[in-house]
Amino acid sequence: MSAPVSTPEDLRTVVDAVMAGFAQVPDDGWTRPAHGLTWDCRDTAAHLIDDFAAYAMNLSGREVYVDGYTPFVDPPQWQPTTPPNLVWPDPAKGTAAIVRCVDAAGGLLVAVTATAPPGHVGYHGCGNADASGFAAMGIVEGAAHAWDVLTAHDLEFRIDGDLCHRVLNRLFPGATRTDDGWHDFLAATHRTEDNREGHWRWDSTVRATYGD
Repeated sequence: MSAPVSTPEDLRTVVDAVMAGFAQVPDDGWTRPAHGLTWDCRDTAAHLIDDFAAYAMNLSGREVYVDGYTPFVDPPQWQPTTPPNLVWPDPAKGTAAIVRCVDAAGGLLVAVTATAPPGHVGYHGCGNADASGFAAMGIVEGAAHAWDVLTAHDLEFRIDGDLCHRVLNRLFPGATRTDDGWHDFLAATHRTEDNREGHWRWDSTVRATYGD
């Protein structure tokens, strides 16, 4: 029997939590290095915003495309060390712009995952996914990178344990489960003290059952 998986409502909850967390960062705090990453906090926030938008566009089309991301041309990088992104929050407009961009791009992904027809899939390099997969991937990007940013500012961030376990059911087969879903999420994404190093990967393919 398949275990419960992520929903658009779960994603909306996480987008709201990311917005509330980011709103606490001062305008001059975005150049601080994100916790455990080579990016600064602005680049980290821009990366999750860009993923929200890209995931939404990969699932939103009437036709099914599973050959790659939507073929837009990336604009020039904001600075040499930044990841190549299609969308960027305006650095001249501070925290308010980042929060607004999270709301807009995150809301777009919520809407697309909530309205995608049953069985509709879109491309992802870790496995072509349906609405539950893209909702779960959005949750991982939002929650993990919000934790990176807010931990760098000594601000607490966590999401509900049951919500975390639905993400693990959908994307991380075989992940360790305890009574602390948030810790299990951090462990799966290599954000605990004993496993920060090394590569981690999810499985976003559509499968017959989840939670094994």
